[in-house]
Amino acid sequence: MYHNMLRCFSILFFTLGFLFGMWFKDHRKNAYWRVHGLLPLCVMTAILPFLTPNSLLELPIIAFSEGVMMKTFIGSQIENHPFVIFMTSGNYRRMLTALYYVIQGSEDQKEYRRQAVNYGFVVGSFVVGAVVSALLMHFIYIKSIWLITLSLITIMIYYSSEVKRLGLKETNL
Repeated sequence: MYHNMLRCFSILFFTLGFLFGMWFKDHRKNAYWRVHGLLPLCVMTAILPFLTPNSLLELPIIAFSEGVMMKTFIGSQIENHPFVIFMTSGNYRRMLTALYYVIQGSEDQKEYRRQAVNYGFVVGSFVVGAVVSALLMHFIYIKSIWLITLSLITIMIYYSSEVKRLGLKETNL
């Protein structure tokens, strides 16, 4: 019963976060809105190791933050090709499709190779992140979540520097 309630909470709060992300995106004021969308998850992952373990508190906050983050990065692209930031299935499918066309010797070999490499990096990043996180859990336990915090901070700094470098005011990358 408890685990079913947690599952329902995760779906509910992810949905609420996604809907809030939609509202947040529709009411953005400047090009830094994506950075602001990452802040809840960044703060949560930073403070989580200091909190008393409580799944009924942690799970909804993380699910909500992930919902906001997913909406924040919908439409992300690598060289005009869409990719998904959370689930690897679509990225993996696109990588395999590009590899298939490379092996088959299809028309635009250069483009398909490039797609295969780009999606390969995305899928590889997911795999490496999962393996490193799992290994770190054995040594530093819940503090391994700080790897996510560091990744989010890196993304926010890079995104902000690109917005500033490109002189963007109201549009985003």
